[in-house]
Amino acid sequence: MTPRLRLSILDAMQKSTGGTSGQAMQDTIALAQYAEELGYHRFWIVEHHATPFEANPAPEVFATALAGATRSIRIGVGGILLNHYSPYKAAEWMRTLGVLFSGRIDAGFGRARIATLADIALRRLREVEPPDDQDAQIREAMGWLSHQLDADSPFRAIRIMPDEPAGPMPWILAASEGSALRAARYGIPLAFSAFIAPALAAPAVTAYQRAFTPSPYAAGVSEPTPIIALRVIVAETKEEAEYLAMPVRAVFKLRREKNILLDAWPTPDEAIALLGGMVPAEEADWPAYVVGTPRQVRSSLARMSAQTGVTAFMLQEFLPTLALRKRQYRLIAQEML
Repeated sequence: MTPRLRLSILDAMQKSTGGTSGQAMQDTIALAQYAEELGYHRFWIVEHHATPFEANPAPEVFATALAGATRSIRIGVGGILLNHYSPYKAAEWMRTLGVLFSGRIDAGFGRARIATLADIALRRLREVEPPDDQDAQIREAMGWLSHQLDADSPFRAIRIMPDEPAGPMPWILAASEGSALRAARYGIPLAFSAFIAPALAAPAVTAYQRAFTPSPYAAGVSEPTPIIALRVIVAETKEEAEYLAMPVRAVFKLRREKNILLDAWPTPDEAIALLGGMVPAEEADWPAYVVGTPRQVRSSLARMSAQTGVTAFMLQEFLPTLALRKRQYRLIAQEML
């Protein structure tokens, strides 16, 4: 018997063509409320900086609005680019959200080391190249979230709201086996970005499951807790889904292969012109984009679940209007929830 899958949403908050950042934020609030009605489990927003077609550079602020506008769906910041921040400061706002919305907040630790102008602008010391010390950053952040700083920490005299329980729920965002094994070592839930590294998803999740040790931290977990994030475009026909998937294909192909970041989100026809034609849905077991009808997408997710044992998936789409976005998640929910 195929296990029941638990579905969540990862929202990049892209602006519609001609739309404003404010409208995109209002659309995201409306989408989160709709996702809650449909039965989705989590609703996460991303942290990106200086991306022209994305609306919100401060997800830790916007998460408060999302949590306040919903009742039960878990709200997450996925992720917190921890290499940009003091773990203490990041933990302060994470703890604040977790106390305000008890049992509903997820915080995903990630990093960005692509040396963009925005990465440099985020640094306190712009002329100094920061170290790649993500392991130490996560260990310290877990200490703050759990009231369990390392014995040799110079900050052990400080606590963040020690009269409140540990939390919120931390996650490690991964696109490699190394990051997955870090999550296993600290006993932290794993969110694997299969849309970044599709071929690595199954082996990295398997490595996490095999290497997992129960967390020594109060904010951690006692058993492997993986979720797989996918880019999914769904429509009532495969042909329409393939057409609607063209803009996201064009945006990320141009960024990856030619280092071109478009100033605005293209229409499907503009994307077809940019790529020189239509791109059909992939037939691979782990495609970069899962594109098709609700039944075809259900089949793909069921296959991925059978290969990995994972029953939780986070879906990300890049559709141009709130109406299309709502339709996508309604079609999926009708088929799978």
